[in-house]
Amino acid sequence: MRLAASILIGLCSALVACEDPDLPCSACDAPGGGGAGAGGSGGAGGGSALVCPASGVYHGPWALRFDETSAVVRWDACKPGDVAITLTPEAGGAAQTVTGTQAPAVLTTSHQLLDIPPDVPGTYYTSEVALTGLEPGACYTYSLVAEPSAGGRFCTAEPDGGPISFMAIGDTNPGIAPTEDVLANVLVRSPDFTLHLGDIQYYSSVVDSWSQWFLSMQPMLSSGGAFMPSIGNHESENETEYTDYYDRLFADAGFDGNRRYYRFQSGGFWFFALDTESSLAPNSEQGIWLAQMLEDAQAQPGFRGSVVYMHRALITVGDAQSDPGLRSVLEPLFLEHDVRLVLAGHMHGYERFVSNGLTYVTSGGGGGALGNIDENVDERPDEAALRVASAAAFHAVHVEIGATSIDGAAIDETGAEIDSFSIALP
Repeated sequence: MRLAASILIGLCSALVACEDPDLPCSACDAPGGGGAGAGGSGGAGGGSALVCPASGVYHGPWALRFDETSAVVRWDACKPGDVAITLTPEAGGAAQTVTGTQAPAVLTTSHQLLDIPPDVPGTYYTSEVALTGLEPGACYTYSLVAEPSAGGRFCTAEPDGGPISFMAIGDTNPGIAPTEDVLANVLVRSPDFTLHLGDIQYYSSVVDSWSQWFLSMQPMLSSGGAFMPSIGNHESENETEYTDYYDRLFADAGFDGNRRYYRFQSGGFWFFALDTESSLAPNSEQGIWLAQMLEDAQAQPGFRGSVVYMHRALITVGDAQSDPGLRSVLEPLFLEHDVRLVLAGHMHGYERFVSNGLTYVTSGGGGGALGNIDENVDERPDEAALRVASAAAFHAVHVEIGATSIDGAAIDETGAEIDSFSIALP
């Protein structure tokens, strides 16, 4: 499948000029139907009817919106059904059944190309179980009552000072790359939660749909802890995709912000998911929120530091734009309020920079066609001088925060560490 996809995309690239530098073929029409990224119908089974399983469980499940004593489990259903999960403490203890709610939504996005599972318009049901009264720093397994084989694992936030483990991955396009192998080699480290750095799914790669994405990425959703995404430019490849998919399924992942940007905390560390598709200027709504919330986090009892993550990188010398003007504004703010690590995607490769003691990691190796990580080395010499590691590789980053340091490793699809770093904590 991946080889055939690569050949097809290569042919498309040769015939069609790309408008989007992130992708090998953003304007290509696949055989039999609408252009990928346009949400057109066609291809295998153009106009396909939805095939809904008996249980109604269609996409997911996954966890999100967690703190020390609560979490949410969410999934997508293609018909009304039993909205309940069986929850079991991982450390042992009695299982309990918790019920939730469903909210219908009419989807208009259509993506029916080639031989991939199609995204079919229709009425779907966002299914959600809110869990309360959980133990701090504890992990739980769960299964859906409607489909017991579907389930996952999540952990509540650590008490102040507790150890933290998380995975960061960006630009996931499993239809054309070894994303599943990358996940397999990082998930064995049992992250407490996953930060997604944007560009979750790519219609533009021709051989991807949300339905295919969920099949390939379910190991991450099930085993990667709570799923805490940020918004990328490919979350809106047509007029209705953002509303039908990202906003409906993944919004409200955290706290204190809105449906596009938010924060959460674990173990005294605060995590800020930013929306680089909206303004981050100091006088913008998001910019004002960020400054206020960074200051507020720093004033909280037990505060140890903050991590900021987003899609578009503030600094890169690869084949994507950097934003030195915005970095010149945000970096002093980050340093003032003890931000220790800044994560971004968008550039399809790996980079690590250190500027004034602050570590920036570009991790866009989740599956989008690899880019030229050195394209702008000569054009951006000041930024190039700050780069301490790089690799043109599919990968994800695993990070552990302990008592005295933040330790990270970029891991490729073979399980090899292509880079590692340690950030000392006071």
